[in-house]
Formats: sequence, C-alpha cells, structure tokens
Amino acid sequence: MSPFPTPTPVATKADVRTFFDALAENPTERHGPPEALLQHRLRVLDRYAQFEASDVVLDVGCGDGAHLRALADRIDQGLGIDLSSQMVRTARRRTSHPSLAFRVGDAERLASVPAASVDVVLCVGVLEHLLRPARALRQIARVLRPSGRFVALTLNGGHWWYRLADHLGVPTRHLETDRRFSPGRARRLLDESGLRPDVGFWRFVPTGDLPRPLSALCCVLDRLGRRVAPAFLRSGLRLVGRPA
Repeated sequence: MSPFPTPTPVATKADVRTFFDALAENPTERHGPPEALLQHRLRVLDRYAQFEASDVVLDVGCGDGAHLRALADRIDQGLGIDLSSQMVRTARRRTSHPSLAFRVGDAERLASVPAASVDVVLCVGVLEHLLRPARALRQIARVLRPSGRFVALTLNGGHWWYRLADHLGVPTRHLETDRRFSPGRARRLLDESGLRPDVGFWRFVPTGDLPRPLSALCCVLDRLGRRVAPAFLRSGLRLVGRPA
C-alpha cells in the first residue's frame, strides 16, 4: 500500500461533507501519538490565542471537538461548528461539559453565529479543505469582537516537499481540492478579510502521509528550519489575525 494519500474527487461541499462523515466514527491521528500532538497544538494555540477565563471560543471545523474539550475548564463558553453532521454527533457524544456546544454549520456562512460575539476563533487543519477560504475568513472577521483573536494552523505551500511532490506528480492531498497557502498568500487573505495579519510557522510534519525515511528527513529539516528560519523547511503555517 502506498504511504501517500489517494486524493478523493470533490465537486461540491456535499463531497467534502461525505468525506468527513466517513471519518467521524473513528477520527484517528495519522501523524504521531494523538495525545502528544494534541498537547503540542494546544501549546501553539495558547501562545497566540492568549485564552482568558471570560472568553467565548469558536472552533471552525471542530471535528470531534478535541480542542474545545481540552480548553473547556479554561474558558467561559465554547462552540464547535463543522460541516459534517457525523463529526458533530461524535463531538456531542464525547462531550459532557456544560459550557460546550456543537452545531452543524458552514464555515463560509457561520449563519448561527452573531456578529461581534466571539473572543477567539480557532481553525486547526481546516483552511486547506475549504473550497472558498476567503469567504470563511470574512465570516470569521465578522463574528470576532474588536479585541478578538483568530488562530489557524494549516500547511505551508512553500515547503520543499510539497513543491517537489507537485513537480514529480506525487499525491499529497486528501481531497482533490485541498490547497496549501504560501506565507504571502496567507497574509493577503487575512488582510483582505479585514484582519491584521501575523503569519509564521509551527512544528508540523505530515509523517502519516510519508515513507519513514522521508518523514525522518522532514523532521530533521524542520528542526533546522526552526533555528535558521528558511520558510521552505517548515511544513506548518500559522496564521494569526485581529480585527483591523
């Protein structure tokens, strides 16, 4: 079996929903020990979201709700939105905390979230799957309070492996429509949505989608990239935005 993903054809949001509905019963972590990677992501989110006890937190593309469950005792309220009704069902089944709620919703509309009602918006591993990310970012800017913070963790389109794989025709996408943003494109998207952009990198290597030798090489080069900071060695892109 190939270690590389087999891209799923996508024509509509219904195709995206079907893909994640199928994952919902067992949303496993592909890229390493689940608890260790969750704690790593939470540290990154903590640093840039600067959570406070009074915060209302919106998780766009919440999946099974793992990030909100981990934050539940540290925030006032948490709301998870996901396109997949099966993911929302899984999140509700796994959650008993009274301050958390989960709803089916479209990131490009956020119809159930009032304007200027949220302190922090999280978007972890989701931007790359959105068909119209610019629309979603404008909605995120709409629902944030003036002092709000937006934090997204996604893929770096400038990473050496993704660029080489595209050149060689090696699949790296799970959905045919998946995209990877360069740091410059991410800044423009945030700016155009009405959010002051702060774009950098975070430690992420997609080890579950790579042969073991290549995965090890990517990990080594990522550590090197954290010291010398060339963008092409970092496969994780971190976006932070505040209302302009």
